[in-house]
Amino acid sequence: MSDRIEKARSTVTRLERALGAAEVRAEAATPGGLTDYDSAILSGIRRKPNHKADARRIAAYDREAALYRDLERARRDLAALEAAAAREATETALRAALTPEAVRAARFIRDRYGWHKVVRVSAKSVTVETGFSWTERIALDKVLEART
Repeated sequence: MSDRIEKARSTVTRLERALGAAEVRAEAATPGGLTDYDSAILSGIRRKPNHKADARRIAAYDREAALYRDLERARRDLAALEAAAAREATETALRAALTPEAVRAARFIRDRYGWHKVVRVSAKSVTVETGFSWTERIALDKVLEART
């Protein structure tokens, strides 16, 4: 998991650098730049049409927009990986603190989906009630907490 997180971080860093360069190119593609521009030039109005220059300018804007989209996607992926790693670490710590005797004595158990009322405990699983007419089994290694 840490390898995937590091790879995602390097992707975010790479995209941030590429976005900086794309912003410079998009600024350079606009006569006068995007901050101190002549509104008639930025709108595409020219005395003499230059289709190649217009295509270069719009392509620079498109590349910048695509990099913004990719960067936001990479940031979301990184945040999801970090959250999953934190959740996994928390679950591992909770499982380490749980003893089989505590599960056998429990009336309620918690797995990653919530709390469940215990019906019976076997050697490998815990049978819990559902809101329906049947019961479900949860493997002992999936139990996070137990309460009496």
